[in-house]
Amino acid sequence: MAVPRKLLSVSLVFSALACAADPALLNLVMPEARIFAGVNVERILASPIGKQLDSKIQDGAPQLQQILNATGFDLRRDLKEILIAATGQGQNGPSLILVRGSFDAAKLGSFLSGSGQKTIHYEGVEILANPAQKSGSLAILDNNIAVGGELDQVRAAIQRRKRGTVLPAEVVGRIAALSERYDIWFQSTGPVMAPDAKISDAKFQQAGDLLKTIQQVSGGVKFSAGVDLAAEVVTHNEKEAASVLGALQLLTGFLTMNQQGPNALKPDALKLTAEGKTVRLALSITEEQIQQAYAAQQARLKQGADPTFSAPQPRPADTGLVIQGSGSDMGTVHLPPSN
Repeated sequence: MAVPRKLLSVSLVFSALACAADPALLNLVMPEARIFAGVNVERILASPIGKQLDSKIQDGAPQLQQILNATGFDLRRDLKEILIAATGQGQNGPSLILVRGSFDAAKLGSFLSGSGQKTIHYEGVEILANPAQKSGSLAILDNNIAVGGELDQVRAAIQRRKRGTVLPAEVVGRIAALSERYDIWFQSTGPVMAPDAKISDAKFQQAGDLLKTIQQVSGGVKFSAGVDLAAEVVTHNEKEAASVLGALQLLTGFLTMNQQGPNALKPDALKLTAEGKTVRLALSITEEQIQQAYAAQQARLKQGADPTFSAPQPRPADTGLVIQGSGSDMGTVHLPPSN
């Protein structure tokens, strides 16, 4: 039996949304948020490179594992997705970190109680807040969403869980597309640097002027056997886009020129293009390059821990030079130490 076209379209939409950013997290962000970043932990850990990374973290971070055990949290099983939202207003504007997963609020509260956290009851939710830290507040909603940030922002997020946040349709659509395509994604719908921002150091004045031309930035990282990275930068006009493109070409040329060895980044791995007022960047790193880079890093770490390559010992005090001759020539000569 043929599947109706309308039903097929609906199923495709829902399958895409299942991979996109969780609407339950987006409903908690501040309505004036203009900067977003997300991490689909579940999808990363399921990728070939994620499985390798997971085993290395488990083997190489026993202290982290102790903390996870104390909080009743299994990184591989319980952590699903992370969303960061910020307004971008000022140097330390409002921001939130939202995490979807499975949390044991009682164990987490018990673990944090020894670090100065105090419990605040707000609209039926317990907030763990540290008076000594401005952004050290944390709340667990229904044991599956954690909200962290400044106390006022956490309280506001708790209020929004009933009515949700209405973000611009264009922003929501862009987030859905990015989070569906990438495992780690980011989007800024406003200028990277305010036009009236001042750069005190003259050495960075040109870089600051360049950043002021950037109006939007978006992109992400996709994990498979290798890693694919892409970014899109939107400026005011074509002239500014050409300046950004030239700066990126200069920077990447310098980086690739100074790399050596079989695992070095190849010049053709990075693609830079400009179209109108938009600059696009794409970078692909193969599985072989990642493995070679990891092996090289492990070799360096092992070399640093090898006693053969230990730090040089302090030089002994200079007591001069003693030359022992025979009795028939000059005998024993002692040269004083050099000053």
